[in-house]
Amino acid sequence: MADITDTDDAVAEGIASLEAILNTGHAAGLLQQTKARSDETVAYRFPLPTDYLGIERALHIGFPKGFPSAGLNLYVDPSPWLVWPHATKAGLCLHGFKEEPVTGSPDTVVRDSINRLKRILSLSIQGANADERNLEFQNEITSYWIRQHGRSVRNVLLVGRPESASELFALSDSRYIVPSGLESVWLSSDIKALGCHARRIMGRQVTICSPHVGGFFVKLKSYPGLRFPAPAELLSWILPHVSEEDANKLSTWFSTTSALISRWLIMELPGKAGAPLYTLNIFARVDTSHRSPIFGSRSAHRKPLAIAGQPPAIIYSSRLNVIDRADFYARDLSGSIRGLEDAHVVFIGLGSLGGTVASQLARSGLKHLTLIDPDTFESANMGRHVLGMDDLGKFKVNALKTKLMRDHPTSEVTAFNTYVQFALENKPDLLQSADLVIITTADWESEASLWELKANGQSWALIQGWSEPHTLVGHALASPQGDYDGRHLFSDNGDFSHKYTEWPEGGVVPLPACGESFIPGNAAGMNIIATMITQASIQYLNGIKKGSLWLTSINCPADAQVQGGTYIGPDLPAGTIQTVLERVWPESKHEDGK
Repeated sequence: MADITDTDDAVAEGIASLEAILNTGHAAGLLQQTKARSDETVAYRFPLPTDYLGIERALHIGFPKGFPSAGLNLYVDPSPWLVWPHATKAGLCLHGFKEEPVTGSPDTVVRDSINRLKRILSLSIQGANADERNLEFQNEITSYWIRQHGRSVRNVLLVGRPESASELFALSDSRYIVPSGLESVWLSSDIKALGCHARRIMGRQVTICSPHVGGFFVKLKSYPGLRFPAPAELLSWILPHVSEEDANKLSTWFSTTSALISRWLIMELPGKAGAPLYTLNIFARVDTSHRSPIFGSRSAHRKPLAIAGQPPAIIYSSRLNVIDRADFYARDLSGSIRGLEDAHVVFIGLGSLGGTVASQLARSGLKHLTLIDPDTFESANMGRHVLGMDDLGKFKVNALKTKLMRDHPTSEVTAFNTYVQFALENKPDLLQSADLVIITTADWESEASLWELKANGQSWALIQGWSEPHTLVGHALASPQGDYDGRHLFSDNGDFSHKYTEWPEGGVVPLPACGESFIPGNAAGMNIIATMITQASIQYLNGIKKGSLWLTSINCPADAQVQGGTYIGPDLPAGTIQTVLERVWPESKHEDGK
């Protein structure tokens, strides 16, 4: 074993593991101590098998200061950058075959690192399978590209993913135009869609008359090489990997837009629809500040800032996000979005409960939302509402509409700042296109009017949701399409006949104003109840639930006594803190529902 008098116990254990692995069989004696680098405690050199190019290389194995928290340093000489899979300019990347880093005890770190190294070597030595090696390169190809050029400072948003090769119109986000050039630019193949996105985000009408065609979207049929070309050779590097028709379109765009200082080429990698995208920011001349021109609605009328016909001077990679439903919900593999794609839900009451449900359903993929509520957003609402400080003093429905359309740009939102009864008087067909109506007003007159409509048979499902005081218990009565009436489960003034908590004076807190009061509770409890309603809504919209249901959320029922009330609901199994009960409606107001 090497002299390790100046190393600590962790490094000594790691060295012992390394020698046990590499100083065996035909490799015995090949592991030699070598000069450590400045950040290393001790280092070794080990000859590697001849690689598939016929080159003999050696492995530098360094134990860094801080080992094992800092993993082994593995460098190959001469460098196999762009030759071996998972080789970088700085060394070998051991994350390639596992997503997690190498961690654990000194012995574990050494053995895991060497095992991962063997996987890299299995693709790189003489006789290795070339197809497997190329597939590994393709799986990581954007990592190789991005390391060969810098990153553009500008953020790029693609509004809608084109289905085929397309020119992309450009518009700068005028809210954040600053001298540093950090503002976002929006790209779209559809001028109308670009205008709609701008209107959503900026809250005002935007007329786009003559925008620059600042981008191009193209689908690759095969993979270009790992080694990124010089800027002047970019087009010839790409064209062999697209269809002939797309090559003509791309060449035309590349030529006609060469006078733009900055433009973007978005490449969709080979594969199925929704394949990964890689974006290039192409500069017509070297600009050390990375400053790009501002793209306005009439930018094409301006005098070009560069000389047309000159080849690109520099290329950066560019951050890209896609404003497209398929991309937004690509990670939800449950299929629940199918029932939300074209669904229309009317929300009556957008307080702390209704606002949260609307926000959750919009985030889940709900396409069409109608909001009805007469109230304004006040500071006392801040503690448990999805709206924020900038919304104070505004009508809840208007503020929430703006928020939902900004945060969920593929949803359509309509708002009515009035009571539902007045909304229906002015627009009798308001509910006709609805698939589901959710009412969370805690106002019995409004709730009873909805059940009266429902009792006459309607094409929409109905969910009435509410919280008992202090949000320890929440309920929802749900009914599918057809004639259902839940009024028999309430007293004449709207008290539910099967409540699970009792409070002094009903638990409702009156305010010093005519007829105003509030139901106490916190945001965490309200979110739990809202999630119950959201999940039930998704199940009805997807046709999973088809009958009437009574849902109850129970959370920390023992806290009722702490708050000065009494829990009278069903006993929960030992150790249960939170649960949701689902059952048919009680048949009469005398049934305890337990």
